[in-house]
Amino acid sequence: MAQIQAHRLVRLRALLVHAERHVPHWRDVFRTHDFVPARMSHADELQRLPTSDKDTVVREGDRMHADGVPHGEDPSPVAMQTSGTTGAGMRLLMSKGAHREQWAVCWRYRLWHGLAPGTWCAQLGGRLIVPIETRLPPYWRVNWPGRQLLLSSYHLGPATAEHYLEILARRRVPWIHGYPSMVTALADFAASAGVRLPALRWVTLASESTSVEQRARILAGLGVVPREHYAQTESVANFSECPHGRLHVDEDHALVEFVPHGTGPGGRTTHRVVGTSLDNWHQPFVRYDTGDLVVLDDAPCPCGREGRIVAEIDGRREDVLVLADGTLVGRADHIFKGLEFIREAQIRQGAAGAVSMHVVPRGAWTSEHAALLRAAAEARLGSDTAIEIRVVERIERTSSGKLRLVVREGGS
Repeated sequence: MAQIQAHRLVRLRALLVHAERHVPHWRDVFRTHDFVPARMSHADELQRLPTSDKDTVVREGDRMHADGVPHGEDPSPVAMQTSGTTGAGMRLLMSKGAHREQWAVCWRYRLWHGLAPGTWCAQLGGRLIVPIETRLPPYWRVNWPGRQLLLSSYHLGPATAEHYLEILARRRVPWIHGYPSMVTALADFAASAGVRLPALRWVTLASESTSVEQRARILAGLGVVPREHYAQTESVANFSECPHGRLHVDEDHALVEFVPHGTGPGGRTTHRVVGTSLDNWHQPFVRYDTGDLVVLDDAPCPCGREGRIVAEIDGRREDVLVLADGTLVGRADHIFKGLEFIREAQIRQGAAGAVSMHVVPRGAWTSEHAALLRAAAEARLGSDTAIEIRVVERIERTSSGKLRLVVREGGS
């Protein structure tokens, strides 16, 4: 671990020196707090700086971007966008080297479980695969070069589940990857129908935290122990589940701080996940508050891997929306991607086929903003879903201080 920390410090210092020279926002922040990256001798010195968040990034705009990158780094970044669990849209730039490293860390975790590149994978994520108006199968598309069966997350329901299970069985797909909410729904349909997928060997989960109940339902319905990976588009923290079921911090990927936040269920201390990227030369993220809360686990892991261990993630667990025909939609954050005029949002549902979208705008709310939000929602929930938009000043948090993006209320 000492070797990892020393290597991480070298990379951290190099990135911060670069940020001081080439990123206007960080140059001003460092000057204000009398912080000289070249003199850093320990990562803890970074705590002299304030945390940043999505509001910082959106407010500062191009001042967060570097006016140059080191020699040998590809000058063309990857343009990305995110919304996360708050519904706040944000655009960002990522260096191609940083993008490759994030995928390398992800594949390292998959290799721990015997998953090799080139394995056929069925994906249940948030992308639009087929038009929401589609009423007959196929509800999927095949990416032959990528060896992926891309399943729509916006058509899975009681009337269509048999088609999903049939294509998975017919193609003998060995690996399912997706949102825990949607994979759990698929597992429930499989259990109810008594369908088994004998070729299935791996189930991996991402983008939402996974409850103990969901893990049990996936195992019961699909016959496979699911494995979890935590990451975010900003690439400031990664946690990977080992074969013993423990979530390990990928200490060599980013500098991750766990800032004490409060007391959670059972009297356990919760911590905010604050991270600093090590290789995003185009848009460095420094002390970036992800908004997620975790509980740490101090017990050593039998796998022997070094680094800190996360026992539980609070902040990515959402309810599932139900459309009028019974179709289930999990993790609706894709509705808000790119909508930077929204500071935070929450989707509430009291009855199937109808939703109320509560939004806190970043500035003045306009009819154009409402039209853009409605169009994005209808593209994923369908034009027959009743959509109400309410502009509010604040959205209520959970007892732990977290904002839930989707809330199913009584009567749904």
